[in-house]
Amino acid sequence: MLVQEMDRGITDAPMEMFQLRYFAAAAKRESFSRAAEECCVSQPSLSLQIANLEREVGTSLFTRQGRSVRLTDAGRTLAEYAERILHEEGEARRAVRAVVGLERGRLSVWTLPTIGQNLLPPHIATFRAAHPHIEITVHEAVPALAVAGAVVSGIADIGFVQLPLSVPDVAVMPLFSEDLVLVVPASHRLADGNLPAPLLCDLSGEYFVWVPEGTTSAHPIYAACVAAGFTPRIACVSGSATGMQSMVASGMGIAILPRLALHPPPGVVIVELAAPRPTRTVAAVWRERDGLTHAATAFLKKMT
Repeated sequence: MLVQEMDRGITDAPMEMFQLRYFAAAAKRESFSRAAEECCVSQPSLSLQIANLEREVGTSLFTRQGRSVRLTDAGRTLAEYAERILHEEGEARRAVRAVVGLERGRLSVWTLPTIGQNLLPPHIATFRAAHPHIEITVHEAVPALAVAGAVVSGIADIGFVQLPLSVPDVAVMPLFSEDLVLVVPASHRLADGNLPAPLLCDLSGEYFVWVPEGTTSAHPIYAACVAAGFTPRIACVSGSATGMQSMVASGMGIAILPRLALHPPPGVVIVELAAPRPTRTVAAVWRERDGLTHAATAFLKKMT
């Protein structure tokens, strides 16, 4: 039975959401029995929890009037807050379900330019068609360490890089490997399609259009040249695959590029290298301690 007047002091026990639901139902129905029906619990259970709630707040919340109950002044105050709290809880549940169900949310992707411009667009279009309410942002960055840094800092949900990459707290998932190919000016001797595919060692006397030092693209190409017995002579450097191909077209040198990055302008010929060819491996990366977000998981599934 509820105590009409209390002076017990507020306890340290926290309010529970189910207690607020029982309280709000009783306040609305003005009846414990009807509130118990609405909440699908027995009336004694509901009465007990409301009594516990009164002990926690240190005062009575209802007065009895026959078989009905009425809110006290303290009860009316709590009812206002309970309504807001229960509304916010419902909104929070719906928001979480929407994110988990990919009905809303964001996906931040950081990537190397050659991957962002040539691999991701069709996958983004497919993902967008399936999940139109997910806001997608794509940021291109070099080198791969910049992409990894965005992942570690939490700016990026997922990143796409070229291996090798070793950064603490970064999970790496290799996606595929592709051959690197030779790009030469149309006037170059190797542009003759009747010649056999050149070996990498056949390029020892050439000048190269190169990528910036320190990028992951530079490492496997340089290592392959050294393994073939020469150190590449660098004529000029460009930070983009498009810029490199334009420099090749102008006759400044030859270049070795990922097949994925090829958009040759006029005056450029693509030449397949003889085996063993240099390759690169493209990988997805994310912050290891957090794992992938629901949106990033779904996006990666679309790609693999």
